[in-house]
Amino acid sequence: RIYNYISNLWFMPATPVLSNGGTKRGLPISCFLNEAGDSLDGILDLWSENVWLAARGGGIGSYWGNLRSIGEKIGRVGKTSGIIPFIKVMDSLTMAISQGSLRRGSAACYLPIDHPEIEEFIEMRRPTGGDPNRKALNLHHGVLVSDAFMRAVEMDEQWALKSPRDDAIQSTVSARNLWIRLLTARIETGEPYIIFIDTVNRQIPQHHKLAGLNVKTSNLCSEITLPTGVDRDGKDRTAVCCLSSLNIEKYDEWKDDKNFIGDVMRFLDNVLTDFIENAPKQFNDATYSAMKERSVGLGVMGLHSFFQQKNIPLESVMSKVWNKKIFEHIQKKVDESSKELAEERGACPDAEEYGISERFSNKTAIAPTASISIICGGTSPGIEPIAANSYTHKTLSGSFNVRNKYLEKVLEKYNKNNDEIWSSITTNQGSVMHLDFLSKEEKYIFKTAFEIDQKWIVELGADRTPHISQAQSINIFLPADVHKKELHQIHFQAWKKGLKSLYYCRSKSIQRAENINNGSSTDVKMNVYKKQELQETEYDECLSCQ
Repeated sequence: RIYNYISNLWFMPATPVLSNGGTKRGLPISCFLNEAGDSLDGILDLWSENVWLAARGGGIGSYWGNLRSIGEKIGRVGKTSGIIPFIKVMDSLTMAISQGSLRRGSAACYLPIDHPEIEEFIEMRRPTGGDPNRKALNLHHGVLVSDAFMRAVEMDEQWALKSPRDDAIQSTVSARNLWIRLLTARIETGEPYIIFIDTVNRQIPQHHKLAGLNVKTSNLCSEITLPTGVDRDGKDRTAVCCLSSLNIEKYDEWKDDKNFIGDVMRFLDNVLTDFIENAPKQFNDATYSAMKERSVGLGVMGLHSFFQQKNIPLESVMSKVWNKKIFEHIQKKVDESSKELAEERGACPDAEEYGISERFSNKTAIAPTASISIICGGTSPGIEPIAANSYTHKTLSGSFNVRNKYLEKVLEKYNKNNDEIWSSITTNQGSVMHLDFLSKEEKYIFKTAFEIDQKWIVELGADRTPHISQAQSINIFLPADVHKKELHQIHFQAWKKGLKSLYYCRSKSIQRAENINNGSSTDVKMNVYKKQELQETEYDECLSCQ
């Protein structure tokens, strides 16, 4: 049945399962989350573990908020050099490690918004400004934003930056100035990611609350929210997440199949068991965590393709209705599956300790799926809107022009499905707004990511949140010259409406590697695009979550 589901493109395992499953070269696990302790041993342990995790195919999210900040006392006479030099070493280690033949290792660092070094941390990926020895240009980074900070922004209050060791206030800054600095970095570089950490911890499983566990960090794609650090039994946890994604474009085909989602959850449970049984000894903290909580992340792809298939604009009441209906259905099925598997195979130890019958502590998480969505017939990635209706996709086999198949049908209706029209769409950055023969509604259906009002991205994400046990990789698409008021409102509404995380803030003036502008038919255009490529910023996405 699993073979049939995959061959029918109903679901696709994440890249580590596809590339490493059944082999001895790597592990089938997507994400690892860990934290550095406030000691030399704690830092060295993290470096050592991250080298092994990266080498075996995992995307890593590390929490650095336990470490004392620059200038604080160590022992009798020593003073710390802060977290940045240690993060820089992690940057170099990660660059040195390759994941088989796929790519180099990849990692993200997270810091809370009240850490004394938060301002330098926000800027650590900028190549200019500041000491080059205190930059980490290849690591990704995220900021853990609390409700208290957001209220301080709202009320225009001062914000205290505190020592993680004893909560002593090291300095105070304007909350709004710090917020503006964070948003400016996001619009200019795409990062840091934002995790609304209090929203996350309010919604963790009941048995984790009872056990005194809490979430401190996320992963490379900001959709995994699992507890890390020392638990009640005094053991270190390195959180593990195993991912696969359902193809919503095929929702009408699989929604009534009684076995489908249950079979996929059973498949993920088997992958997790395989990891626990076969991971090397260097992964002890990870196998312990996986064994105790058995969290998985069933995600989705093809949501925007599904809307276009049904002629529904993303900015509409109908998209809200379908969005809720689909995710309610998935939640119902994964909950049933977790209870069934708990009866058959036993509840996970974390839940069993409190008499709760659940096989999985967490069941769902929405990953970006940029790679596996291509395998699934080029469906739209994750819950993202389509970036362009026509673009050039570069692969090792060559470059291919990709066209929106649902737009092709509409153009066929007007007898306009020809190279000239498609060339004009490509020239207009994948947009159809210039095509006069299309109706207003048709133009709305085929709006690209940058043309969609981003408040709808936040709105749909908020509607999904109650039905997703972890978080979502939600990208925001904005022009580089966006008014700072709009930039603030979108991010502020994300917090207000209860989103757990925000992934990249993608800026239109920066031409991405896979962008449609790379494809063109005339020499004049190619010269323009070559100039634009000079200012290109890579939005590096982790293959582990794909």
